[in-house]
Amino acid sequence: MTQRIATQTRTVNFSQDGFSDDGRIPVVISTDAIVDVADGPEILVHTIDAVDLTRAPIPIIATHRSNQMNVGVVEDIQLVNGQQRGMARFGSRVEAQEIANDVANKILRSVSVGYARINGYIRKDGVLVTTRWMPTHAAIVAEPADTGAGFFRASEGVVPEFELTAAPEEVGAVEVVKRELPPTATPAITLKGAIMAEVNEAPAGHNAGNTDSAAMERLRIKTLTDLGRQHNIADDQVRAWIDDEKCSPDDAARRVLNVLVARSGDAKRIAPAEIGMTRKETERFSMLNAVRAVLNKDWSKAGLELEAHQAIQQRLGGNPLNEHTFYVPLEVQSRQMAQRDMTVAGASGSNYLVGTQNMSFIDLLRNRSVCMRMGARMMSGMVGNVTIPKQTAATTSYWLANESTAITEGQPTLGQLSLSPKHVGAYTEITRLLALQSSPDAESLVMSDLAQSVGLAVDLAGFSGAGSGGEPQGIIGLSGVGAVTGTSIAYAGVLECQTDIGNALAEGSPCGYATTPAVAALLMQRVKFSGTASPLWDGSVLNGTVAGMPGMSSAQMDAATMIFGAWDQLIIAEWGSLAIEVNPFANFQAGIIGVRALYAVDVGVRIPGAFTVAGTIT
Repeated sequence: MTQRIATQTRTVNFSQDGFSDDGRIPVVISTDAIVDVADGPEILVHTIDAVDLTRAPIPIIATHRSNQMNVGVVEDIQLVNGQQRGMARFGSRVEAQEIANDVANKILRSVSVGYARINGYIRKDGVLVTTRWMPTHAAIVAEPADTGAGFFRASEGVVPEFELTAAPEEVGAVEVVKRELPPTATPAITLKGAIMAEVNEAPAGHNAGNTDSAAMERLRIKTLTDLGRQHNIADDQVRAWIDDEKCSPDDAARRVLNVLVARSGDAKRIAPAEIGMTRKETERFSMLNAVRAVLNKDWSKAGLELEAHQAIQQRLGGNPLNEHTFYVPLEVQSRQMAQRDMTVAGASGSNYLVGTQNMSFIDLLRNRSVCMRMGARMMSGMVGNVTIPKQTAATTSYWLANESTAITEGQPTLGQLSLSPKHVGAYTEITRLLALQSSPDAESLVMSDLAQSVGLAVDLAGFSGAGSGGEPQGIIGLSGVGAVTGTSIAYAGVLECQTDIGNALAEGSPCGYATTPAVAALLMQRVKFSGTASPLWDGSVLNGTVAGMPGMSSAQMDAATMIFGAWDQLIIAEWGSLAIEVNPFANFQAGIIGVRALYAVDVGVRIPGAFTVAGTIT
């Protein structure tokens, strides 16, 4: 049987005897003694073929608890007389040296080994014989389970037999002939009958397949380990991926992306625009105060705004574009403030601001972007360049003509989606009179207009960004994206969009259609079945349902074009450094002031095959 189960542990004694000249400590990591584990009594076979040392040297951790940092490593691992021995080298950190001192003083004597069964085990009459396993780590514990193991303990007597035979009444069953086993001896295993293909000394015709299978497993483990190391994933999380034999490199890459997205909420805490403002300070901050200070060249009445601007400027390590530019803290961009109503019959058009809430700039931006509302992955508060793992080619599976056919070697190909801050500009004009206002509603009006402009720019980049001139590469024109003919598009063409992306239609993935208002109106006039009220686009021109999937329209989409896809494969990263530049002479005679926002954002597609484009729709 080939099966992977959860990581196991067993403990052994070790002593202080025999320090090496380089300060390392010899340690017995594991033995072949019969030890009670979660699955019952177990023997770990200790042979070169049985023990997979792909992860050697293995880390030493303080306990088996999650998120433990390594305090050392076990190097020079060898398999000798039923023991797995190595040399323990402790780190130089204070906690590592404290543990090393306790080991030297014989206070800490036991080590528990974590391991994974990776290629079969045999159970009969309550005894589990694990014939293929991998040590993953060693943890220092208080109570040993394997009292027969220790440093440099010699085996006594003759190595006994441990016979495994096929039971006559059931082909493939295992008869375990129980023997009295010394705790430190590797049993000699005699293989008979059908069980020969399960364990190490398989007959001719099985070796090639088993070897290739083991090589594939080692490659999978190495790929998952490298992914975790590159993206600073916790060791216990990587071990869980390895223990799950269904976790492919692409599955792990998606899980890494989930971790990075979840981590982005913490990452923004160290973003340059995050300066640690209190809630009260956030509510007091007025962008219009800063605008007036820039216009009048007098910051005496905008002390908080000036202090925030200077703090961000210092973190960015450079001056703003010019004296008319100021930075907006990330806390202000994300703030939520109480609603304040203005009189409906108010002057200067205040009736248009009735019931307006000073929503956050970031929320307003996302509400204006169809890409974001369709389910694009958001990564906020980025610092520096970001790399997202992706699988570019999968391992190929092969049917075996007979038992002697060797599996053709293959391997998954992993790549990276690189994201770096690109600046998008949003521009609005306000009257000098509005700039003199100090109400949350006036703030909201300016913020909303800028957020809408940036949101439209993000849509444009996500849909059809050129990938040059400082603009991200969008879905349209990206190599690997599917294509569907849009000429005289009908129900069959709409469904083809879904079948075209194939495996990307995963359960729970936010799939949907994005198009122009004109195309949405066209689809609303066409029916799935002649003579029935079954429009292809059911709903409003802005939001609808298409063949069971959500649909949205955007004026930023290319004309006569529709995109269908799994939108969580579109990544939008925000760096949060919002810079506002004020032009006091946008329209001097009318007293109009120009306000431009520069926002750092990037867009990328993780899996191009998750999208398909229908063009020239008629």
